[in-house]
Amino acid sequence: MPTLPRIAVRVIELCKSDRCELQELVDVISTDPGLTVKLLASVNSSYYGLNREVVTVSEATKLLGLRAVKTLTIAFCLSQVISEQCPHDFDLEGFWRRCLYSAVAAKLMAERIGSDIEEEAFTAALVQDIGLAAMVQVIGRDYQELMKSTGSNHSVLNRIEQNQLSTDHAQVGASLADRWGLPEILIDAIRYHHNPEDYKGENQQVVQIVNLSSLVADALSPEQIAVATISTFSSQLEEWLGIPEEQAHDLLNDVEEKSRKLGGSFKIKPRPQRDINKLLIQANDRLIKMAIESNQRLVELEKKNYQLKAAAQRDPLTGLANRRMFDSSLREGYLKSSEADFPLSLILFDIDHFKKINDEYGHLAGDRVLIMIARLLQEHEPDGGCIARFGGEEFTLVLPRLGVASAAQIAEHMRSRIEQLRFDIGGGKRIHATVSAGVAGRDHLRQLSSEIELLDCADKALYAAKSSGRNCVRVLRPMMMPRVTPDKPCDQAVD
Repeated sequence: MPTLPRIAVRVIELCKSDRCELQELVDVISTDPGLTVKLLASVNSSYYGLNREVVTVSEATKLLGLRAVKTLTIAFCLSQVISEQCPHDFDLEGFWRRCLYSAVAAKLMAERIGSDIEEEAFTAALVQDIGLAAMVQVIGRDYQELMKSTGSNHSVLNRIEQNQLSTDHAQVGASLADRWGLPEILIDAIRYHHNPEDYKGENQQVVQIVNLSSLVADALSPEQIAVATISTFSSQLEEWLGIPEEQAHDLLNDVEEKSRKLGGSFKIKPRPQRDINKLLIQANDRLIKMAIESNQRLVELEKKNYQLKAAAQRDPLTGLANRRMFDSSLREGYLKSSEADFPLSLILFDIDHFKKINDEYGHLAGDRVLIMIARLLQEHEPDGGCIARFGGEEFTLVLPRLGVASAAQIAEHMRSRIEQLRFDIGGGKRIHATVSAGVAGRDHLRQLSSEIELLDCADKALYAAKSSGRNCVRVLRPMMMPRVTPDKPCDQAVD
């Protein structure tokens, strides 16, 4: 892990001391030419808006105050250490731009609520991600790839770190800050900047401000304006600091402007001035577009799911319900019929001598006959009922709220129509086909024990139709009432 140079250690010691004399700090800073140059460059930047050029550390300290100079000195000392330790392929400029956004935002928020911690808030926000730089140094490229996967959103990065590494950059940064001897207020802000709700100490306000500053940095990331992040920031800004939500956008504009002015001190190339309000409108438009696209994908997915579900319940040749869907429909129909005591009828159709059609004309001809009979049956598709391909050449109709007599009339009507048809099997050939039908049902007079017994009765009626020479309809009627018990089977009659 990186260590601090001697001058940085001495500066931190002086900054932690309540008895630090101005001249003593000036003397220490002045011994480091690089630190002196950076400090004077910052003081003379448009960020501070001084009306004359400052040429000495002593003069800068008198104009800005001891606390402001302490803040900048610590910032430059730490930035030097981090910059020297990070690998060459690390986006150091992007890292410091984010740090600067956070620091400026923290100071502006502290100033707007009239707090006397604006300098501490600036420093804490500036160094809140030192753990990230340390993890880049120790873990290397794998960690950089992990960072890229989050789309510059540090709240997301924090969760991924916990899942994959069982720690996060906030904890690493706090440990590093403690090792360097930074003030406790900075250590607390670093440790809890992603979960301020867990902090219960006396530095709660600066911890909350640093958390909000991280949201600002997320929102102002060069990749995109994060509308959801800005919404969170705006609501938390009012809840924690009492700054109205409508002032949040103005604050973002101020952060963008002031960060550009101070960026040169951290070797950050200025980007063209951005109109945050315009970008927010564009981002909101993108969000609406994404919502529309997401909804379209959802509709398409639901359509595909429906198609898949329908395919799983349909016979691929005829398009009628398959056996699985028939079983479910019969079970549901029988249950409702029993509970509400309304009639339920069942018809089984079987194409007569279907094997002979296949053998004589081929299976494609047989398929044509099946399809045409299926279309004919669909003309009588009942409300709440089901028309299904029961087996190879067998079809079934579940007819809720329809008595056996009416079901028998439908079966006879369908049998007669099929008998009169000539089925086009291709090649200019038309053939004749007939069906046999079995009908059964339950009502308040004819009780059955289950849907299985109803199916069995219809099957027996169909067998009776075949035994009677085919091309006819037979009805099986349970003669006993009330409900049949296993030890006392009912008598049955076939019409």
